[in-house]
Amino acid sequence: MKQVRLFVPVVISVLLLAGCASYHVREGNRLYDAMAYNSAAAEYQKALGKKEIPEAKMKLADCYRMMNNTSKAEEAYAKASALPEAGPEYKLYYAQALMENGKYEEAKKQFDEYLAKKPNDSAVAMMRNSIDSVPALMEDSAKYTVDPLNINTGETNFAPSYYADGIVFVSDRTSPKHGRIYEWTGRPFLDLYYSKKLPNGQWDTPKLLPGNVNGIYHDGPATFTADGSTMYFSRNNYVKKKAGKSEKDVVNIKTYKAVKKDSLWTDVTELPFCSDEYSVGHPSLSPDGNTLFFISDMPGGLGGTDIYMAKWVNGNWGKPENLGPAVNTPFNEMFPSNNRVDTLYFSSQGHTNLGGLDIFRSTNSNGTWSQAKNMGYPINTSHDDFAYMMGSSPDSGLLSSNRNTAGIDNIYSFVKNDLRFRLLGTVVDKDTQKPIEGAMVTLTNKTTGKKDSLLSDANGFFTFMLDRETDFDVHATNAQYFSNTASVSTVGRKTSGDLTVKLMLELTHIVINKSYTLDNIYYDLDKSDIRPDAAKGLDSLILILKDNPEIKIELSSHTDSRADDNYNMKLSERRAQSAVQYMINHGIAKDRMRAKGYGETKLINRCSNGVACTEEEHQLNRRTEFKVVEAFGMQNNPDNKYIIAEEPKDVKKAKSDEKPYLTVQIKASLTPINLKEPPYAGVEGIMSDREEKGYSRYSVGRYDNLADATRKLEELRAKGFKDAFITGRKGSKVLSVKEALTQMNKK
Repeated sequence: MKQVRLFVPVVISVLLLAGCASYHVREGNRLYDAMAYNSAAAEYQKALGKKEIPEAKMKLADCYRMMNNTSKAEEAYAKASALPEAGPEYKLYYAQALMENGKYEEAKKQFDEYLAKKPNDSAVAMMRNSIDSVPALMEDSAKYTVDPLNINTGETNFAPSYYADGIVFVSDRTSPKHGRIYEWTGRPFLDLYYSKKLPNGQWDTPKLLPGNVNGIYHDGPATFTADGSTMYFSRNNYVKKKAGKSEKDVVNIKTYKAVKKDSLWTDVTELPFCSDEYSVGHPSLSPDGNTLFFISDMPGGLGGTDIYMAKWVNGNWGKPENLGPAVNTPFNEMFPSNNRVDTLYFSSQGHTNLGGLDIFRSTNSNGTWSQAKNMGYPINTSHDDFAYMMGSSPDSGLLSSNRNTAGIDNIYSFVKNDLRFRLLGTVVDKDTQKPIEGAMVTLTNKTTGKKDSLLSDANGFFTFMLDRETDFDVHATNAQYFSNTASVSTVGRKTSGDLTVKLMLELTHIVINKSYTLDNIYYDLDKSDIRPDAAKGLDSLILILKDNPEIKIELSSHTDSRADDNYNMKLSERRAQSAVQYMINHGIAKDRMRAKGYGETKLINRCSNGVACTEEEHQLNRRTEFKVVEAFGMQNNPDNKYIIAEEPKDVKKAKSDEKPYLTVQIKASLTPINLKEPPYAGVEGIMSDREEKGYSRYSVGRYDNLADATRKLEELRAKGFKDAFITGRKGSKVLSVKEALTQMNKK
């Protein structure tokens, strides 16, 4: 009996919990159907706290998706998509959440599972294939500086439009006009606000736009005529506080016109192509005011919301025209901006995309729009990036994004950085690899002839800033060494970066009267003329002689063993004279060189008279050598040493078993920096790697995916490291982001 009495309360408790869970599911469904997703999510959470209910798991994930909370949506769809009851679309939603959170490889797997069940869904296939383009879109992470505006104070702020020395933008900040809550998000309704730009570059405290434009539901975004007297703006479909609904009981978005009278916006009228049955919103006027761009989900589009345009003709707006497949996709296109005559900026979930909404550009030529082009990182991220508004020049402006804000939209400024190139170099002794202090290093602009010089420091380091689209020579001299020159160029480089020149400026000891073979100075059998492939080797010797006017050389020629010994001696003399004459023709004084033929007296292999050898073996003996016979006015001084450029043979290579990774570089310096001083003191985990080129790279983190690296990059930029950028590494080797991701993704 005790067992029975103990068991009964347990059964009752389980039944009560199950019944309670069912109640919360029913209440959640009611709220979900009413599009009150924030409240519905709370009910589903309560239900799942009491019982595992598949419907609640799936609906909870859908709520987070509708509220654009990608982190919670990812977690919820991971569970929901694994349920037997879940349809293929849950794999799609899971993939999209992963993609928006920057987890591209995981997203690929979910897209593939969805496409295995829906192989004909070309729109999703396009989205999946976008992931392969992510490395290229992330390549130039230093191209723009993107900073949040000071008006972002925790509320939703987005879609700025330039107006009256400031901006008008959309925000859900608490308004004294009404305190209504939008059940979809659990936040206030959207209103239009104005903020003036202050002389110090900051933005004044936002104020509600005055007049009849901010009502009881959503208002915005807006666009203005050039004189600021007329505004077009979006708002929910309502008249005198009464919502207008479609046949499906949906309150759509319409676009309205308002006129400024004194300081108030009034005379609000609906545009003629609006309808209760579909939405028309996000208006944007062309600079001349004669074309209005907007979005709509009206019948006849390509899917989702498309971008349309209407022309002002004879005092009226004409019939809307769809911009076509170069701009529109089966996904949502939104927030058009046309403050340049021939260029449209807009956001899309389609095309080649980093995730969420990305900003694209399309140009118009003779009425045809070009294929949309992604603006790339850091204008775009894996999150929603939209409402691009160009400033007075195409290199600066404003945009909106929910990057690093848990789904809250903020307004950011962007400035395109000039391409920045820096030459980092080191002068070292080839034999010992020890740095050479006090070498005079001269950078010559080959276009202007301008020269800049400095001395290498105690570590052999030197650095120069380089102009874009320019060729340079870098020349190093030291009293105890040969001088040498390297060439560097920024011509054609489209991304900022560092150039290094250690290989060309490495220095090697050369002893007086020691012979050195010039690579690839070979001759055809029984010939003394200079072959084209031999000219490059002689050119390198010409450069040495030009860089070192104090030295004199002997240039010697050698033959193979074939033919008569006396004949070979004369042939080698002709070859040596031919090589000397080549250098005379290229500006080297005759009295600095002497030609010497050795015939077959100094063979370097087994191929003597009568020995059968291959043509390749014989050719090795047909060579040219040189030795320094006089320098600085001293002859035959065995202690006098000089240096020439030679590619190192002992540079440590990255180990084949070292794994590639991404990191965020914050500094590259030829001299050590104190990590205990600001701004470095406030950053944890700074790594310092001394490069073979002689300088140090300072970076933060080792990441195996782009999402984590991007989050760290944006965190560091927020702390003041404006020049930070993502780069790849593998051992001591520096990789591009694209190279690193490609290697990391190899099976």
